[in-house]
Amino acid sequence: MREKIPLEMATRLLNHGPLVLISSTWEDKIDFTPIAWHMPVSKVPPIVAFTISEEHFIYKCILNSKDFAVNIPSADIIREIIQCGTESGADVDKLKATGLVAELSRVIKAPVLKSAIAVLECTLLEDKYLLEHYNIVLGEVKYAEIEPLAFDGHWLFKNQDLKTVHHLGDMTFAVPADDVIDLR
Repeated sequence: MREKIPLEMATRLLNHGPLVLISSTWEDKIDFTPIAWHMPVSKVPPIVAFTISEEHFIYKCILNSKDFAVNIPSADIIREIIQCGTESGADVDKLKATGLVAELSRVIKAPVLKSAIAVLECTLLEDKYLLEHYNIVLGEVKYAEIEPLAFDGHWLFKNQDLKTVHHLGDMTFAVPADDVIDLR
């Protein structure tokens, strides 16, 4: 069961570059789309960014609904993540197609992935220049939560079920190793 974390720690959930599933909703459709190109932008307030083509349905969902969730899935659902990236949410109910389950978010309209290790609930910050020239979407994190066994102020990778997945290109992926160098 995920637990709320302080917003000043929210951007740490993206520091190590996991593959994420962005979720949003529009016109009675829910979409979950994998994104590998994302980053923290600001710690206070917590702001995140990602890039995606305006051709993708999730882009339209976010621009119209003004919010989205960044879901950080575990590596054990890699096949479902890939399927979410190969079909359009405009044409396919990705939840039915994959068997993934959505649940209500805490503070935004967009649903979140029930099985996600961590979730960042964001409201859209409209920067016309970044959107029009680079398709960069900015979001202010309004709420964040993570599985407590996966985080202690930073990611813990001891639990095999709570490992993130990282896209290396093409159809190649990696998961973090067990060793974490802690110099605290």
